[in-house]
This record gives sequence, C-alpha cells and structure tokens, in this order.
Amino acid sequence: MSVEIIQTGSKNIPRITYDPDEDVLNITGRSIAERPEVVYSPLEEWIKAHLSRFNRLRMVIFLEYINSGSSKALRDVLRMVSSYRAPQYKIRITWLYEEDDEAMYELGEHYRDAAGVAMDVQMVL
Repeated sequence: MSVEIIQTGSKNIPRITYDPDEDVLNITGRSIAERPEVVYSPLEEWIKAHLSRFNRLRMVIFLEYINSGSSKALRDVLRMVSSYRAPQYKIRITWLYEEDDEAMYELGEHYRDAAGVAMDVQMVL
C-alpha cells in the first residue's frame, strides 16, 4: 500500500492524502491557514490532474475546525469538483463530523447545498 501525501499537515493545516488502493482522497485535521490558497490551490490542481486521467474519485473530509478563509477556499474546490458531472465522472464526497459537533454538521450541509455537490454528511461514531 502506498499513500500519496499531497499535504503533510500541521497544527493549522489539514493533512491531505490519496490512497490509490482504496481510491480515496482524505482531508483531515484543522484548517486555519493564514494563506488558505497555499493549501487549496495545489489540492484543486491535484484533483484536476487526477480527473484528467481517471473518471472517478472518492473524497472523505473530516475536519475538526476550519476558519472562514479556509472555508471559502474549500467551498471553491468543492464547486470546481461539482463541475465534473455524471455519467462521465463518478465522484463521491463524504463529510464526516463528530457526534457533538453541531457546527461542523451544519457546515457540511451548507457545503452540500451552496457548492452544489452530491455529498453525504455523516456522523462518526
């Protein structure tokens, strides 16, 4: 198993990895970067490159916190992803949140509605 590290992550920057065996792009941690474009522009480019070679992608987003600048940048990435439509592309996005984290639950629903993406919003048990 070889996992591609797109962003190593830190206390303020999410860890972004791609597992080709599972065909899943994971975004985890905290996203409070001072310059969110440093995180999300390379992610957007990676997704575009991936979808130029493959017609499917599974994304799992599990953030414990995201600030407003990062939130806007992630929304823009999700809007870009929503432009890759079925039946040509098969994209599945899952937004995970912890049981007692109402704010992250609502943010997942907001992204689903505002970005126009098909996204499952699920509680982590």
